Amino acid sequence: MPTGLLSKIGIDCMLSKGSDDLRGDGCVYDLSCSQPVILPPKKLRPGDYVKLRLWFPDENTFTMIELAEVQWVKNEWIQIELLLVSPKDQSRLRQFVASEGNHLAASAKIGQQIMIRA
Repeated sequence: MPTGLLSKIGIDCMLSKGSDDLRGDGCVYDLSCSQPVILPPKKLRPGDYVKLRLWFPDENTFTMIELAEVQWVKNEWIQIELLLVSPKDQSRLRQFVASEGNHLAASAKIGQQIMIRA
């Protein structure tokens, strides 16, 4: 992987129940320090690469997305596109969306977007 794609920013996100798409509340972190530092969303720019740790409601486990790209940032909202998702995590995301009564197309494995309020 080219060094330009190595992310030094991470986002922890708790996915929300009942939305029509993938949404959640989260925190943005600078991972380049020995102790992660919380960053405001305005530090992100479209095209920045991030790592995501997605937490599912009512569960103690998370899914790690190693590579995602910031699409836009507006006030406290960040739109993230998933770029590198394992098949296991793709399946877990589809199961979560289906459990909420929505449908995530099988073709949306990579390219799926998540709106995060940080």
